Amino acid sequence: MIDPEIIKRCQQKDQTAYDALFKTAGKKALWTAYLLTGRMEIAEEIVQESFFRCFCNIKNLHKPEMFTVWFNRILVRTCWYVIRKERKTPEVSLEDEKLPELKDHDNGDILEKVEQNQVSMAIRKTVNSLKPALRSTIVLFYYNELTIREIAKVMGCLQGTVKSRLYYAKKVLEKELKRELLDEHIHLSGYTGYTGKECVENE
Repeated sequence: MIDPEIIKRCQQKDQTAYDALFKTAGKKALWTAYLLTGRMEIAEEIVQESFFRCFCNIKNLHKPEMFTVWFNRILVRTCWYVIRKERKTPEVSLEDEKLPELKDHDNGDILEKVEQNQVSMAIRKTVNSLKPALRSTIVLFYYNELTIREIAKVMGCLQGTVKSRLYYAKKVLEKELKRELLDEHIHLSGYTGYTGKECVENE
């Protein structure tokens, strides 16, 4: 949670408070934008635009303790605008993904580390396949850890709508993720030394 005192200082146009706020909230904002758009270069532009709007309008925020919800509303709506402008759902670029760093003294199973990375990539790819409203709901709930009520305020909808979107999105994710991981399981099984460990539990 952002310290309300920092917000109050920002409302008084304190430059050091602006810097502190960006340092505190910037990284999470960047990853939120990335998860919503699937493209890091666009996410960076969105964060810059969102903080610009934030600093221009922060004086109008009557309850500093509500900053997180207020700012996420700006961030999410900026993401939606960009997604609509792109007119297509972007896919996650493999170039954006960092493969697990393997050290010489690492005694772990290298293939297992690769498999874990494939799971992470599959999750991001599956999240990016969702429609913007569903994707935003999932990201705000699981990554930003907002409550149902807070998400409803961010997205300007009823709490029941948020619950419905969460339920539907989780069903879609479960189905698509199992398919993605099954594909990776088949792919990895072609490597020598594959252990045969199931990628999908309880299938």
